[in-house]
Parts: sequence; structure tokens; C-alpha cells
Amino acid sequence: MTSDTFGNRSRVGITVFALLAFFSVGCGTVRNPALERARNAYELARQDPAVAGRAAVALEKTRVTLERAEQLWATKKDVVEVEHLVYLVEKRAEIAHATAKRRLAADEIQQLRPQRE
Repeated sequence: MTSDTFGNRSRVGITVFALLAFFSVGCGTVRNPALERARNAYELARQDPAVAGRAAVALEKTRVTLERAEQLWATKKDVVEVEHLVYLVEKRAEIAHATAKRRLAADEIQQLRPQRE
């Protein structure tokens, strides 16, 4: 055998080992992209001062639903139910934003009324 053959075998061996290591690390935790979307939607709503101040109840419902989705994923890995809960989290975050926006507009209207009179 030539040194080329040994070089090719060692490169193949290293590649196979690297692939096995990569996949074994990845198997430890199964990530759910939908759950990541839900976390992002909640975090965006939570970090918005208008939402935190004017839509606290809607934000709390969003948080509780996200926790249910995370718990379900951690215990049962039920993709269908988790995706349903993710959908609810995303919609509840949208509702929180809309509620905050509506209340902010109502506050601005109240401030402008004395100026009109």
C-alpha cells in the first residue's frame, strides 16, 4: 500500500468520526422550530413597553400558553399539540400588541379631547 492509500483512509476515518460526533451531540436534545417561533413571539411582546404596560393580561395568557407548550414538548414530544399551542402563543402575542396599540390610541384621544373643547 502506498502512502496515498493510508492518507485517503485516514481522511475518510476522520470524516466518519466527525459526522458521528456531530450527530451524537445533536441527538441529546430535539429542538422544535415551532417552539422557537413561539418563544420569539412572546419575547418580542414582553420587551415592548407598551405591551407590558397596557396589555399585561394578554401578555400573561401568552406566557402561560408558551409554558404549556414547552412542558408538553419536554414530556411527550407531541408535535401536533405543541404546534397548536404555538399557534395560540403567536396569536395571543399579536392580540397583546393590538390591545396595547388600541389602549395607547384611546389614551391619546383622551389627551386630545380637552384641547378640542
